[in-house]
Amino acid sequence: MSLSKNQIQIKNFGGVVYEERTAAEAGIKPGMLCMVDTSEDAAKHNEEGGRAECLVAIEDSLQGKTVDDAYTISTPVRLVRFRPGEEFFGLLNAHVNVAVGEKMCSYGNGLFRSASDSGSYQAYAVAVALEASAAVVTDVLIRMRAL
Repeated sequence: MSLSKNQIQIKNFGGVVYEERTAAEAGIKPGMLCMVDTSEDAAKHNEEGGRAECLVAIEDSLQGKTVDDAYTISTPVRLVRFRPGEEFFGLLNAHVNVAVGEKMCSYGNGLFRSASDSGSYQAYAVAVALEASAAVVTDVLIRMRAL
């Protein structure tokens, strides 16, 4: 099933858990896995394969922005805390092959990657891919379900 990638949030159960925090760094894009830093600002999740909650930046549609518009430093970032079973478009790192059903984890730069490409360490999955993707040259939004 092909869905329009005009918004990050696809399916939720009940009320949406929105957060708005100041961008701690430039380049946070809709679909990126984020974290709250020690200053309580939004930052790209920075631990490859590390533990993370499913806190994802979404498009700032209230300001007329789209999924293609990155946040600049010190501007408000709109985030959704996805609960298990809820679906969204996550930003997959370029040059990564993903099959439907693969567990997804942090790439360490806000992007997602396959948790099965971990090598010798344990990767903590936060989502499962609902869409396959071949290794492309740019980062791409793919459908995911929060774990």
